[in-house]
Amino acid sequence: MNVQDAEQPATEFGAGTSAGHQGDGSPSMTSFESYMVNRLDDFVENQRNLNDLCVSNFQNFDNRFQSMDTRFQTLDEQIEAVHNQIFELQYAKED
Repeated sequence: MNVQDAEQPATEFGAGTSAGHQGDGSPSMTSFESYMVNRLDDFVENQRNLNDLCVSNFQNFDNRFQSMDTRFQTLDEQIEAVHNQIFELQYAKED
């Protein structure tokens, strides 16, 4: 490997791809640049996975709370029905 080739900075980078520069006349990426682009691609993929995991977990929590809310509404309705029955029994005894 020529020392001049290793020390020349690249003037353009591929935007988010590790394909490099092909057909545009500019030099291809160095191994370090390729490594960094690959690491950034890995980082982006990990961020997407983390985001998907967080969204999935929050949806699970939301579903659980929604289920609990439905159960509490059912319990409230049942308690109200029992209160009404008790009131009717007390009112019937007074007559």
